[in-house]
Amino acid sequence: MINSEICIVGGGLVGLTAALAFSSQGRRVSLLEAHDFQLVTPAQMDARSIALSWSSVQILSALELWPGLRDKTAPIHHIHVSSAGHFGVTRLHAQDLQLDAMGYVIEYHVLMQYLLEAVKNNTSIEMLTPARLLSLKQGDNKVSIHYRQGDTEQELETDLLVVADGANSKIREMLAIAAITEDYEQTAIIANVKTTLPFNGYAYERFTSDGPLALLPLPDQRYAMVWTNAADRAEQLMQLPDAQFLHEIYRIFGYRLGYFSGVGSRVKFDLKRTRSSRLTANCSVLIGNAANTLHPVAGQGFNLALRDVALLYDELAGEFPGSSGLPRVLEAYAAKREQDQQRTVQLGDGLVKLFSNDLPLINHARAGALALLDVCPLLKQEVSWQGMGYGSGFSSLMRGVRQ
Repeated sequence: MINSEICIVGGGLVGLTAALAFSSQGRRVSLLEAHDFQLVTPAQMDARSIALSWSSVQILSALELWPGLRDKTAPIHHIHVSSAGHFGVTRLHAQDLQLDAMGYVIEYHVLMQYLLEAVKNNTSIEMLTPARLLSLKQGDNKVSIHYRQGDTEQELETDLLVVADGANSKIREMLAIAAITEDYEQTAIIANVKTTLPFNGYAYERFTSDGPLALLPLPDQRYAMVWTNAADRAEQLMQLPDAQFLHEIYRIFGYRLGYFSGVGSRVKFDLKRTRSSRLTANCSVLIGNAANTLHPVAGQGFNLALRDVALLYDELAGEFPGSSGLPRVLEAYAAKREQDQQRTVQLGDGLVKLFSNDLPLINHARAGALALLDVCPLLKQEVSWQGMGYGSGFSSLMRGVRQ
């Protein structure tokens, strides 16, 4: 039987970052992932991307990961928010906050490869992959895990189980933690588009009556596009030839970036919000999408997950896993995470409900709100800091400091 101080189930971006964070505290960490890590480098125009908020950059900096990542990213110096067919517009600028950038965009496979290499080179982390968890049993101060690796069934005992296996978490079900799911009845199309104008430092959020269109900067005059529509409209867009698809983008976005000279492969996925009824069960805790799955409108999913890791890191700093006080530590963690998670969920839901309709009175109201926000510096600062992850307190890692 393997004995571990902390076992993390789920080897995605969140699980890998969590393993690196907890191992930096001198913990012995086991990382259990159901699939083998076989990363394929996609074609440039087909790469998927992740937006990193400023708080996420600080967390990665504190874990000494950011120096090796920065040159692989595209900075967001400005954010341009507008509503199609209406006059209102808001522009947010990093220089107004005395920052180099409000965030950065990195290709998913680049970040995944970097974190995976860091984990493989860390002698305090044991990777168990491909390993599928079959069952678990919670004791007073331990969690026993039964899993299959290859053709062999094995046992692992851990002081703390960290669940990071995604929105459809099987471990959450095993822990008897209920989850509430809301279907947005929308579908997101993601793709990369290439522009004729050079990089201008802007990220764009364009709201339409069908849903938002986001364009995030990437190197080489590319933008990562996330376009939300009703399911039937999304299916129509998926079937269009590339030229007609790009024409539809022009129709609602205009020519702020010149012409779109190319588009990569398109992928669509239905949008649902999942929120767990609680975050902890004795010596187990949910983080990332296992705890909250968000609408992509505000780009906060991975950033919220990193803040989960950062606060849990702080809470564990003074408590050795396996002690009788660990459940109380996890309950304190859950209570402290409530405000940030609630506000982030409400931000996404509020934007979807406010902007994804075509009612005349609401159209004028939201246009006026964007115009008002653009001329109100204090309100712009509040909105900016909230979007960068600092709306509900700080952890040490969010300050760029490792305890």
